[in-house]
Amino acid sequence: MALLNTKIYGGNMNFIQSIHPTKPLRYLKWFDILIITVLMFGEFIIRSTQQFMESLSPSTVTSVAETTTNVASDGAAYSSNFTFQLMMLGITFLYLLIRNYDFKQLPIRLSWSVFIWVPLIFAVVGIFGDIITTLSGEYNYFNPQLLPFIDPMEIIRKFMALTPMAIGYALLNGFYEEFFFLGLLTSVKEKHQWLVLVYSVIIRISFHTYQGLLWALVIGLVYGLFYYFLYKYVVKNLLPFFLMHALADMFGSSLLYLLIAWRT
Repeated sequence: MALLNTKIYGGNMNFIQSIHPTKPLRYLKWFDILIITVLMFGEFIIRSTQQFMESLSPSTVTSVAETTTNVASDGAAYSSNFTFQLMMLGITFLYLLIRNYDFKQLPIRLSWSVFIWVPLIFAVVGIFGDIITTLSGEYNYFNPQLLPFIDPMEIIRKFMALTPMAIGYALLNGFYEEFFFLGLLTSVKEKHQWLVLVYSVIIRISFHTYQGLLWALVIGLVYGLFYYFLYKYVVKNLLPFFLMHALADMFGSSLLYLLIAWRT
């Protein structure tokens, strides 16, 4: 009887340790990634897919250019997700605490280089977005007639036009997405990194389809891979990507839209 009790106790301890390892968990398992994906993006993947399917109807087609460049003006609409994302982020953190995830391995540092990387990454992403917008025929941002209306002070004016909720939501969402994609999804063993990278691209695309298939591919494939390799092999700091993503949520993936004084 004593031997049986010992085996039961030992089995229970092994089960508990498999859920909550004694040593900090550096590498997430496949089920960790799946559970966290459902928690953080399941709802958004469903919503985005529904909106994409509805957009295929001629009566509901909208301009992708509006979606990608008018983020500053409709930031309040995005803020409706604020409470939900905050709640799901809390649940995700609780799950990671139960799993004894090693948060210390995530490089989040405030240094002088952050103030260089944030505008630089945003500028690269923004100008590429402008090229895509122009080539796709949505809007010609490289029209010479726009040159007289370029004013760097527009950055401040457009920022001041944002509501506090729009700014708060952008900061939350920047952290929310890049914490998952660049933080958690890089917390895997080296032999699994390429498979997980493909997975990350698919997930990025899947909840951006509401912006249209072209922009979903640009955001998920082009930007996603750009962020990954830049973070992994060059910057090695998550903070610039949190902040750059927040800027993209505030102003859209367009540098020239941000610089042009449209109401002049």
